[in-house]
Amino acid sequence: MTSEHRSASVTPRHISFFNIPGHGHVNPSLGIVQELVARGHRVSYAITDEFAAQVKAAGATPVVYDSILPKESNPEESWPEDQESAMGLFLDEAVRVLPQLEDAYADDRPDLIVYDIASWPAPVLGRKWDIPFVQLSPTFVAYEGFEEDVPAVQDPTADRGEEAAAPAGTGDAEEGAEAEDGLVRFFTRLSAFLEEHGVDTPATEFLIAPNRCIVALPRTFQIKGDTVGDNYTFVGPTYGDRSHQGTWEGPGDGRPVLLIALGSAFTDHLDFYRTCLSAVDGLDWHVVLSVGRFVDPADLGEVPPNVEVHQWVPQLDILTKASAFITHAGMGSTMEALSNAVPMVAVPQIAEQTMNAERIVELGLGRHIPRDQVTAEKLREAVLAVASDPGVAERLAAVRQEIREAGGARAAADILEGILAEAG
Repeated sequence: MTSEHRSASVTPRHISFFNIPGHGHVNPSLGIVQELVARGHRVSYAITDEFAAQVKAAGATPVVYDSILPKESNPEESWPEDQESAMGLFLDEAVRVLPQLEDAYADDRPDLIVYDIASWPAPVLGRKWDIPFVQLSPTFVAYEGFEEDVPAVQDPTADRGEEAAAPAGTGDAEEGAEAEDGLVRFFTRLSAFLEEHGVDTPATEFLIAPNRCIVALPRTFQIKGDTVGDNYTFVGPTYGDRSHQGTWEGPGDGRPVLLIALGSAFTDHLDFYRTCLSAVDGLDWHVVLSVGRFVDPADLGEVPPNVEVHQWVPQLDILTKASAFITHAGMGSTMEALSNAVPMVAVPQIAEQTMNAERIVELGLGRHIPRDQVTAEKLREAVLAVASDPGVAERLAAVRQEIREAGGARAAADILEGILAEAG
């Protein structure tokens, strides 16, 4: 990707990315950063110190802020289990971070903001500064019926008549009332936050209806993709150059390769890794097991001779050579697998990953084994099944082609330059 792709009508501008500290949120933006920098734009990036080096390596200038969100590098810190608490935490974060960013950009306001779905200060500041702001979504976006499927985004304080009843799926009346009270408190606080900063957008609309959104998925993978509005553009995965991560050569003996990895945050699962070792013991495959930073490989016990174990691997490079992938089904890992037409056995660790796993199954791209149902036998059978199914291979090839045609980071940069050109 070089500056020759920059539109001749767009002079270099200052573009700022606003994000939260999480690999699944930061990684999809870095390829776009690289492309914009290559086109001559100045890019700043609001992020925590934990990710400043990655942002700088992509060519952006880090604008570091202090966060209260759980750090992926600390196993003692974890995200809330329920959506209401998680949204409350994001609001607490917005209240804390917004004044930091307002001060940091006081003398250097950008011409355009590109913001993650969870960076709530960004659209507030975009309105205050009267500059365009574009959401970048690394995951599913709202579709027809989304509010019914995800009742936590429904504002019970809004005038909705009978619809203001307790959220669906909350169990008995007491449990439903408790959830309703939590949502009332959250939306009351969110509405007050928006009013304080001069944002007249209704709270639910603020959460799920951006003015413009670039989606780092192929449209096929989006739930009910045909119902998503024209303000969303699906450009496919947007990861950039990963050569700095190194390469993986493999044994070169012709055996199929299986990668087992649970991403960067949810890796403290020693028993799961031991189950995986039992599943592949004696299998005529070469297996790469990535256990993450929280597990000592020495604690695994005896490792079969066909398995290599690491705390970190160049995942994308391995997937270019893999025949199957046991994954947590984080969206980043899922997109990397789809980009290389690798069939997946999904073992999700949290609710949003379960949505991804279910979509993988719906589209016939792999299998889903719930975490509490994992056995060595099920893992082994699933890997062999998805790797040998011609229908799975055909569907994966079609999605890979769609991803290639979607344009990725280059298409995203074209959209952003178009918005800058319109803004003048």
